[in-house]
Amino acid sequence: MTESRRPYGATQPEPIDDNEDRMGSMRELDFDEDAPSAQTGDDLTPENLIHEDGARDAREEGEDNPADYDLSIVNEDEIGGGNGLDEAELADIDPVDGNR
Repeated sequence: MTESRRPYGATQPEPIDDNEDRMGSMRELDFDEDAPSAQTGDDLTPENLIHEDGARDAREEGEDNPADYDLSIVNEDEIGGGNGLDEAELADIDPVDGNR
């Protein structure tokens, strides 16, 4: 709210979301940790692998279901809006809230 709409002396409301809500989990960067300067030739280290359990990075705990559980194989006509109108054009014709 702007200052003119808020009652005099009222406290500033807390923001609805913050950076963690928008970006997901955050970790502090550790620059003291020495990373190998040359390639080790081992692509199977846990830092390089992300398990297919729904985790977004190697350090996040995933669930028991795979990340691509809800994906399916479709043909080219089923991608996007298909042969008809796309989602934006359909929303112009018949909006979800009924307001035009």
